[in-house]
Amino acid sequence: MRPSLLDPLFAPVSVLPGIGPKIAKLLETLLGTAPGREATVLDLAFHLPHAVIDRSRRPGIAYSENGDTVTLDVRVERHMPAPRGSRAPYKVIAADATGSIALVFFHPRQDWLEKVLPVGGRRIISGKVEWFSDRPQMVHPDYVLTPEEAETMPAIEPVYPMTAGLAQRTLLKGIAGALDRLPMFPDWLDPEFRARQSWPDFDEALKRVHRPEGARDLDPASPALSRLAY
Repeated sequence: MRPSLLDPLFAPVSVLPGIGPKIAKLLETLLGTAPGREATVLDLAFHLPHAVIDRSRRPGIAYSENGDTVTLDVRVERHMPAPRGSRAPYKVIAADATGSIALVFFHPRQDWLEKVLPVGGRRIISGKVEWFSDRPQMVHPDYVLTPEEAETMPAIEPVYPMTAGLAQRTLLKGIAGALDRLPMFPDWLDPEFRARQSWPDFDEALKRVHRPEGARDLDPASPALSRLAY
């Protein structure tokens, strides 16, 4: 019989914030649950990231290398909507002290872009920079934030296996809810053995993998992943 302490982990994912019936079905597909069984909080907690995105690099526009993911502190200069009937993208020109960059959007809502990127407004943007004809651009930035919102963006962001229709931020919110439900249970490993391995507690190991401080935390030989594998 399962100890009642573990009941929060075997609850369906639909109990988590932001996960309704539609998202729960997507998670069943992503997590590979058996037909007729709803994915559980435990299933989601063990959906581990496979890589990280480092958003801590802030080189300035002119010093951003082609293909690098960077975070830039810019001021919006002007909007360049595509001509009516054209397939050209919508561009927003932004600049910092080192140069300017085109933020490129395909099929956007102009009123939404004007609200999110107001001319003259300061924004923190993060995404992959690409250079064409000696000019930098960023297609659909991953983050567009006000300076006050910038702290909500992780410097090191875990990357998870995904499924069609599921947004990364929805998955991250669900996983955060799953980690919040981890009960405080006594460690079942021999203390001396765990100390020799330099392994953290189980809940600490799981949280470290989901909230890595760098790529080293996702190395299979890392203390956190070794503990979970064992």
